[in-house]
Amino acid sequence: MASFDPHLLQRLFGAGMTNGHGWAGMSRRGVRVGWPERLRASQRAGHARAPMLDEDAPTEGVAGGGWSWSERVAPFGVHDVRVQHHTLAGVAHGASHRCRATGWGMVISGSAVLEMRRENHRPARYEHLEAGDVWSVPSSVSAWFHCNENEKASVVALIGGREHDDTGFSEQTATGQTADVPCSMGESFRHRLMEQPPQSTSWGRLRVVEADAFSDPDALSAALVEIDPGCCTDLHWHLNTSVWQICLDGTGSLLRFPSDGRRPVSVMRAGTVAHVQRAEGHFIRNHGSDTLRLLEIFRSDHYHDLSLPQWLAAASPETIAAYLCIDVGMVAGLARVQDRRAS
Repeated sequence: MASFDPHLLQRLFGAGMTNGHGWAGMSRRGVRVGWPERLRASQRAGHARAPMLDEDAPTEGVAGGGWSWSERVAPFGVHDVRVQHHTLAGVAHGASHRCRATGWGMVISGSAVLEMRRENHRPARYEHLEAGDVWSVPSSVSAWFHCNENEKASVVALIGGREHDDTGFSEQTATGQTADVPCSMGESFRHRLMEQPPQSTSWGRLRVVEADAFSDPDALSAALVEIDPGCCTDLHWHLNTSVWQICLDGTGSLLRFPSDGRRPVSVMRAGTVAHVQRAEGHFIRNHGSDTLRLLEIFRSDHYHDLSLPQWLAAASPETIAAYLCIDVGMVAGLARVQDRRAS
């Protein structure tokens, strides 16, 4: 059994198991105090390994809304994915008049017109999208965004299909769906995400949109995450696919737990793109005084996450102990603390 640092849980979640106070500030899905302050104190004391700044994570983008990039080609070594950002204007002043819209994306701010045309189909179809609206247009439809006069818009898109599993088969292959599946222009290509009631959590709010909201057979799933100031999500995992994290507003940090033992930290601010591998533990903290807003895009037709409290409740102590490289008795202690907090 690998050795376990008894201060690890304290650094991650606040006051730990050793002081008798349980999970400091932690409730069902959130942590209100914890790892950054204690980690810095541990580093000053000389008994903690510093987390690594993720050198792969693009750090362009200025807090307060700056986006200094227009396209990420094959970011993080994922060669079948492009992440695009476009600033549009009806009367262009350094902005584009129009951009392609085939694929999956979201209007971050402003408003724009989605124009769609199919081969040999007339007339064209037009949809007016507002901030927070999500679209998914299949590859068989030609689509563009443009702004009317005096309009402006900021849009972000992920171009790339669903993630292939380890056997080389994608979810669309397993279901028999392909991009050539016929679709009607009368079907839905838009979802008004902000009209959807959010799921409330101890750390903020969550809105999820899955592939069945669209007529696109290759549609992805996504989540709009809002983390309140001073709050932090639970340590959690997405077991079905990797996740692309795009920071829309605010300032925070993403701490990942890859299998190689590193603890890379990505600084999150408006315009930053980060990537979390499938089944890689991670959590996100809001360091600022404003809400931290993130768009999480999943290369899957559905959203799935597993938080630490859920895992403690569902998995065997032996499984958890083997994964975390800790003693089975400590897992039992974690479960007792969680039970006390739940009651």
